[in-house]
Amino acid sequence: MSEALIQFLAGTLRAGGLALAAGHGLLSAAVLVGLGRPAQAFVALVAVWGLSLAVSRRGLSMGLFLLGATLFLFGWQAYVYPSAAFGLILDMAALALGWRNLGQAEAESQAGAGPCGACLGALAVLALGSTLLLPWDRLAAQLAFFGPTAFFAAVAFSPADAPAYVLGAAARLAVFAVFVRELARNPWPGRFETLASGILAGLVVSIVYGLALHFRGDHYLLHYRFTSVFANPGWYAEYLAVAAPFALIALARPSKLSRCFGAACLALVAGSLVLTLARAGWIAGGLTFAAAVWLYFQGGPMLRLRRPWGHLPALAVGGALVVGVSFWASGKELAAVSRPINALLKERVGNFTDSPRPTLFRSGLLIAAESPVFGLGYESYARHYPVLLATPAAWLGRYGDKNAEVFETSHNMYIQIVSGLGLAGLALWLVMAGRAGLLLWRAVRDTASSLDLALLLSLVAFHVYAFFQEMFYVPAVLFLLAPPLARAMALEGRTRPGRLARLAGGMAWVLALAGLVAYAADFGLSRTRERLSLAQWRAGEVVYEGFYPPERMDGREMRWSAGNAAVLVAPGEVELTLFSPVPQDVLLVSDAGPLDKLRLGGEPATRRYRLPDAGDGRARTIFVMPETAFVPMAQNGAPDPRLLAVAVAVRAGQEAREVPPTPSGAGGREVERGDEP
Repeated sequence: MSEALIQFLAGTLRAGGLALAAGHGLLSAAVLVGLGRPAQAFVALVAVWGLSLAVSRRGLSMGLFLLGATLFLFGWQAYVYPSAAFGLILDMAALALGWRNLGQAEAESQAGAGPCGACLGALAVLALGSTLLLPWDRLAAQLAFFGPTAFFAAVAFSPADAPAYVLGAAARLAVFAVFVRELARNPWPGRFETLASGILAGLVVSIVYGLALHFRGDHYLLHYRFTSVFANPGWYAEYLAVAAPFALIALARPSKLSRCFGAACLALVAGSLVLTLARAGWIAGGLTFAAAVWLYFQGGPMLRLRRPWGHLPALAVGGALVVGVSFWASGKELAAVSRPINALLKERVGNFTDSPRPTLFRSGLLIAAESPVFGLGYESYARHYPVLLATPAAWLGRYGDKNAEVFETSHNMYIQIVSGLGLAGLALWLVMAGRAGLLLWRAVRDTASSLDLALLLSLVAFHVYAFFQEMFYVPAVLFLLAPPLARAMALEGRTRPGRLARLAGGMAWVLALAGLVAYAADFGLSRTRERLSLAQWRAGEVVYEGFYPPERMDGREMRWSAGNAAVLVAPGEVELTLFSPVPQDVLLVSDAGPLDKLRLGGEPATRRYRLPDAGDGRARTIFVMPETAFVPMAQNGAPDPRLLAVAVAVRAGQEAREVPPTPSGAGGREVERGDEP
C-alpha cells in the first residue's frame, strides 16, 4: 500500500471522526438544552470552555486541567444525565483539539499512525460496524417518527438492554478514539502533565468532599459504602484505583511540599479504597502503593532521598497513629447506619470469593460462543442475554443458569469485548494495550519520567480492574484510559514504526474490514436468527425498549420511558396503562398504523387495542411518543438522573383478555385495527 494512499485513508478517517464528534456534540447540546435552564447554562459553559480550548494556549492549559479535575462529577452509568453531559464535554474537547491540530507539522501528524493508534481506530470502526446487527427497520421507523433530536435522546438515555444503547455506546467509543488521537497529535508539550495535574486535583476533591458526605450520612445512595458523588461504590473504586498513580508525580518532585502532598494523596486514596469495600479496588489500587514503596527504597533519578532508611522511625510513628485511629474508628458506627465499620470490613473480607461474577463470566462466554470471531455487537450483552437464555438452541439457553441474577454487563471487560466484538475485537484491544504499555515502559526506563510511570501504572490498574468490571459502563472511568493511550501514541509518532509494528497496524485494519463484511452478511442478525429458529430477536410476549426497570406505582408495576420508546408486543389483544405526573399528550403508533392519542395528567389511563397478525410470528411494535420529558437532577437537583417521560405497563395475549380495562384520566379511546387518532 503506497504512502499516499495511507495518508489519504488516514485523512478520510480523521475527517469522518471529527464529523461524527461534531454531529454527536450538536445533538447532545440540543437534547440538553431541552432539559431546563440549569442544563442550558451547562451547555453554554461547555461551549465557552471548548472555544477557549481551541483558540488560546492559556485556554488549552486551563481547559485540560478542568477536564481532568471535573471527572468525578460524571461517575454514573452511560445512559443518565451526567454521562450525557460528559459526552458533550468530550465532543467539544475532541473538536477543539482537532481545530488546533489543523496545519501542524507533518512530524506531529504521525502520532496515532502506528499500531497503537491503528488498533484503537480499528476498534472504533469495528464497534460502529457492529451496529449493522441492530434492528434497523425499527430504528429507522423511530428516527422517522421521533425526529433527529428525540431519536438521539432515546439513544443517549436508553438502558443497556435496548438496541439504541448499543448505537450510543459505539458512538461514544468512536468519539473517545477521536479525542485520544487528537490529544496525541497536539504539539503542546505540557498537555499530559496538565491533564494529569487536573485528574489528581479532582481525585483529592472527590475524596475530601465525599468523606464529608459519607460520615455525615448525607449520601443518598449506598451510604454504608463510600461512593463520594459517584452512583456506585464499585465505580468510585475504579476511579480511585486508576487515578491513584498520578499522585506519584507529586511524590517524585524535588520539593518537600510536593512530596508531602503526594504522600497525603496516597494516604487519602488508601483510606478511601478501604471504605468503598470494593475488593477489586484493593487489588488494582495496590499496584500504586507497591510502586510507591519501590520508589522510596530503590532511589534513583525519579525519587532521590538522601536517607530513605532514616525516615523509618517517622513512618513507624505515623503508622502506629494510623492504626490507633483505625481501631478507634472501627468501633464507631457510620452515620445513619447501625453497623460499625469493622463489621462491614470483616464481612467483605470474609466473603472475598463470594460473588456472582463467575456466573456472569460464564454467561458472557456462552453469548460469545454464538459468534466467536466477531461477536454479536459492541456492548450488546444486556440486549442478548434474555433472548439467548430463552432460546433452547442457543449456548446460553442450553448451559446458562435461568435462576441467576440479571445484570446489565458481564462484569469483565475482556469477556464483554469477546461477546460484543469477538476474538478479533479482543485481539485488537490486547495489541493496543500491550503496545501502549511497552512504549510507556521504554520511556520510564530511558528517561526516568514520573509522568510516564504514572501513566503506565494507570494503564495497568485499568486492565487489572477490568477482570472484575466492565470498564465501558461509566464514561468518566473509560476516559482515564485516554491519557496513557494518547501519550503512547505520541511516543509512537516520534519514530518511524518498524516492520513488525507496520504489519500489526495493517492487520488491525484488515480485521476491521473483515468484521464489517461479517456484520453486513448478518445484517439485523438475520443469519443468527435463522440458525436459532427465531422469527424476531426478542424474549416473551412483551419487550420494552427504551424503558427503565419496573417500579411499583399506585399499586401496580410500571416502567418509566426514557423519552420516546417502543414496546414489542405479540399480535392480538394488548392492554396499555400509561401515567404522567404532568398534563401532556401521548401519541401511540404501531407498525400496522396509528393507534391513539391520549391526554394524560395525574391519573393512570388504561386502554385496550387489537394488533393484527402478519402471519409470520413477528411481534408488533408500538411507538410511545410523549409530548415532554424531564430529568429531575437537571431541573430541581433531585438525585434521579434519568430522563423520564411517561410510565407504561403492558398486558398482552391471554393476560390482556382476562383483565378488563379500567380507563381513568382525560382523553383516550379503544382503537381497533385500521382506526386512526
